[in-house]
Amino acid sequence: MLDLTNINASSFMDLLKQESANKLINAALIAHYQDGQMIHSRGDIKPGLSIVKTGAVHVGVYDLNGTYIISSTLGVGHSFGEFTMFTSLPRTHDVAASGATEIYQIPATKFLTLYAQDKAISGALLSASLIRSHLLLEMLDAVRRLPICPRTAKFLLIMMRLAGRSHNFKCRQSDLAQTLGVSRMSLSKALKQLALLGLIETGYGEIKVPKFEALAEWVAYIGDTSSLP
Repeated sequence: MLDLTNINASSFMDLLKQESANKLINAALIAHYQDGQMIHSRGDIKPGLSIVKTGAVHVGVYDLNGTYIISSTLGVGHSFGEFTMFTSLPRTHDVAASGATEIYQIPATKFLTLYAQDKAISGALLSASLIRSHLLLEMLDAVRRLPICPRTAKFLLIMMRLAGRSHNFKCRQSDLAQTLGVSRMSLSKALKQLALLGLIETGYGEIKVPKFEALAEWVAYIGDTSSLP
């Protein structure tokens, strides 16, 4: 089982030494976005790498009713758009700014040149992509196997790490409910249970986790016992 008390959610830029990071920064254009502004849309085919410089981004899709369902939130140093440069597939998600956000935008031709020249860049990109894939598989496991309360806790732990925040996560309860695939009422009950246990605190558009390790240990315990006959 994944040790949620020590989640390794290192970003692409975290895994690079400054010399390699500077190569990417020098090759990038800096784009500025306001809260909620779309950065990339599902179906876009323009290849290139985007890296969060400041702020954060929501990654998700619009359902048939026009509701934006967030699948993850990425914080400073995290990248997206990798597969547009190595496959002929279009973008699969809509990416929007969460608060005022700056993005390093690197065209595919420039990035691929640096990728071929600097092994540190290619190694860091592979590691960051695999780390994120591992965490997303853990989220899928939670959806398939865990009751709603520990599922909510596990999603919070992983999404907070990907967003780069240690003790608080900014989101609306309606958005989190959509992400978990549950009703707003069901989510509210789960959050109240976690709050009564002293594991989280809820505020306006924000969920705080004062003791990350305590919440992680609780999730690990419930995850073990929930699979017992």
